[in-house]
Amino acid sequence: MDIVDILQGSLSLIFVLISFVIGVSIISKYGKFKSRLYILVGLTWLMLSTLWLPEAVSFLMSLIIQQTLVIEWYFILGNVFVPVAVFTWIYAYTDMISKDKQKFILILIVIFGIVFEGLFFYHFFLDINLIGVISPLRPFSADLGYFLTILLLISFLILFVTGLKFARKSIKSENQEVRLKGKLLQFAFIAFTIAALLEKTARSILIGTVFLDPTILFLSAILVIVRVLLISSAIAFYGGFLLPRWIKEIFLQQ
Repeated sequence: MDIVDILQGSLSLIFVLISFVIGVSIISKYGKFKSRLYILVGLTWLMLSTLWLPEAVSFLMSLIIQQTLVIEWYFILGNVFVPVAVFTWIYAYTDMISKDKQKFILILIVIFGIVFEGLFFYHFFLDINLIGVISPLRPFSADLGYFLTILLLISFLILFVTGLKFARKSIKSENQEVRLKGKLLQFAFIAFTIAALLEKTARSILIGTVFLDPTILFLSAILVIVRVLLISSAIAFYGGFLLPRWIKEIFLQQ
């Protein structure tokens, strides 16, 4: 492993660990508030973080047993939970924003999820190389096939549009803390979407077309920037829903 591999793997691991703690922390608030919102939102972030779980697991395996995940498990762990994350988020979103249209919207999301999973496993068993390939030069990175890139892009756009709409509604509140939550959530969705698009869609499209060498410094720098954005988005997402005292002390003048 070179320094880029170490940075990529370690920062992916840090993001996944932080996301696990944040997801479980949000879910645990159900016991206090008795609202399914916390379960749905916590599960959403846990499952979104699985996009980077294969890199984190491969990094740990390379340190311990000098091996990485086999390609089958790499793509399963990193993709099959995405449509479920979209469903749990839209379930929470419609609970908060569009209760009257919830059933219709959720039916559409379920159809999208079935199409996502169906196409994924169809290509998985037909020819896994249609899903993507793992570069021997960058063992923790996968270059995704076009069909999966498109499905992920649609997923990210659904999350981004609805997340931004919810956040902006909170920003308009007269309550100072609610406005702060809205601003944090707005940052979280923007940062996550930028990071996800850069790595999971744009990178897969550009490598082999615009950039023929996956090891060039520019692409390596993007990977590091993506991890910083992801970690920042996770913390902002946590603050946007739970707003712990230490975040209030940073952003609000008492």
